[in-house]
Amino acid sequence: MVGTLPERATEATAVSQRLSDADREHAVALLNEAVADGRLTWPEHAERVERAWSARTRDQLAPSIADLGVAPPVRPLRVVATASKIVRRPEPGRRIEARALFGAVYLDLTELPDGAELHVDASSFGGKVVLTVGANARVVDEGDAVLAKRKILVAPPETDDGPLIRITGRSALGHLKVLGRGHRWW
Repeated sequence: MVGTLPERATEATAVSQRLSDADREHAVALLNEAVADGRLTWPEHAERVERAWSARTRDQLAPSIADLGVAPPVRPLRVVATASKIVRRPEPGRRIEARALFGAVYLDLTELPDGAELHVDASSFGGKVVLTVGANARVVDEGDAVLAKRKILVAPPETDDGPLIRITGRSALGHLKVLGRGHRWW
């Protein structure tokens, strides 16, 4: 027999995760910042950028950015509701991609710490994405709407100390709502 299912699963987890183009772009952006700060010379930068673009796995990419004092790129949290409803309280610090296709995605962002910055790519087609934020959150919606609505139903905070939530994406025949803590979304 070739191997049992648990043996194959263990072998698969031992292999390093494959990189996406977004992972490589993030690493190159970190290298660009390092050369601009003077932490790398231009020849070192060129060598590391070449290695970053040719890397296939996280293990191959790690040496190019390990000594810069930054973490390797983190995959975004993807939440996709297709003709269904999903309710989540995501962990802070991770980019979020929320998609609603004739469904609904509800994200509770009320526990974001002060000073945190979060990017939410919220898109809907015939569905809705609803974000609940804390009272001191600053919300910037840079998305667009096509036969749809995008509403920010929270007052701007009095100070700039709270978390910054930057929203992008497209609503088509659907909508995006941003509510404050205590609003009911059902």
